[in-house]
Amino acid sequence: MKRTNKVQVCCLGGGKMGEALLRGLLESKAFPADQLRVVDPDPVRREFLRDRYRLKTLERPVAAGLYLLAMKPQDLGGALEIIRPFLEAKPLVISIAAGISTSWIRERIGEGARLVRAMPNAAAGVGKSATGIFFPPGTADGDKEVATRVFTAVGLTVVVDKEDHLNVITGLSGSGPGYVFLFLEALADAGVLLGLGRESASRLALQTFLGSSLMAEELKLPFPALKEMITSPGGTTMAGLLELEERAVRGALMKAVEAATRRSRDLSS
Repeated sequence: MKRTNKVQVCCLGGGKMGEALLRGLLESKAFPADQLRVVDPDPVRREFLRDRYRLKTLERPVAAGLYLLAMKPQDLGGALEIIRPFLEAKPLVISIAAGISTSWIRERIGEGARLVRAMPNAAAGVGKSATGIFFPPGTADGDKEVATRVFTAVGLTVVVDKEDHLNVITGLSGSGPGYVFLFLEALADAGVLLGLGRESASRLALQTFLGSSLMAEELKLPFPALKEMITSPGGTTMAGLLELEERAVRGALMKAVEAATRRSRDLSS
């Protein structure tokens, strides 16, 4: 990944998402540690991030060319008030706060602010995030390039032309790792129920998911076609799929994404 030169980055929020994003940026070498600052009110958290990633950690923000807003949505208003004195220099502001609209942010930082909104997920920490990016009308090409580079450094990026689609991405890929981990846990539990050891069942479940994902990525076939490849007439896979369909697992997953999207929209209202 090409390094983003000379841009001083101040990440507001050193929690799980902030850490995942910073770790991904460091490991991709998109930014060296000396260009990154992380702000967190918790001294224990600051010490952890400093010791683990060799980052400069701060209790309060400093001037920067790029601010990453990575705190919880309920803390965003206070954070924007704190960085207001630095916004006269027109830094780029990127928010990853779920459910908080760009119009809400602009009311607090001014209409002329350089603003981008994105929704990564926790896999940013291992360079495998699925991130949606929204560029408000009038976003400069240079700001689009910087924001895209930031999130491409930690995984896949998809640009959306409607801000509300970020709520859908929140429900699908933002919350998606939670659904996947539940699915993996259930597969492993099934193996244990039927006599496998816990370690073997867990390793098999994980490798099955990894292998299936890599097949889908490499073959680039529609999901139904991929499923057809391993479904023989009257075979074991079809028997298992029938049970899942009868128990409405497909519908339950769709409802889970719908519920998470609805919650994201509620946060922005």
